[in-house]
Amino acid sequence: MSKPPNKGRRFEKRVQSTLSSGGFWFDKGDLKSEDNYIECKYTDKKGFRVSINLLEEIWGQALSRQKEPHLTIGIKRNEKEVFVLEARLRLERKI
Repeated sequence: MSKPPNKGRRFEKRVQSTLSSGGFWFDKGDLKSEDNYIECKYTDKKGFRVSINLLEEIWGQALSRQKEPHLTIGIKRNEKEVFVLEARLRLERKI
C-alpha cells in the first residue's frame, strides 16, 4: 500500500506546476531544471525559520550541480490560501 504524498511533497508539485517549463524532474527534496536548483519547503505553522545551515546546504547542492540556487517557501494562511516566498540565493563577500 503506497502512502499519500505529504504536505511538503504536494507543495513541491504545486511549485512545479507553476513553472513555465515541463523540463523539471524531482530529486529528493528539490526541483531542478537545466539552470536552476530549487529547494522547496512548506509549513502549516505560523512561520518558517531560515538558518545559515539551510542556506549553506542549498548553496552547496546548487553549486555542486553547477546550477543557480533558489529557495521557495510555502506558509499556509488558512484552508484555501498559502503565502509563497520565492528567493534566488546570492553570496556576497566583503572586500
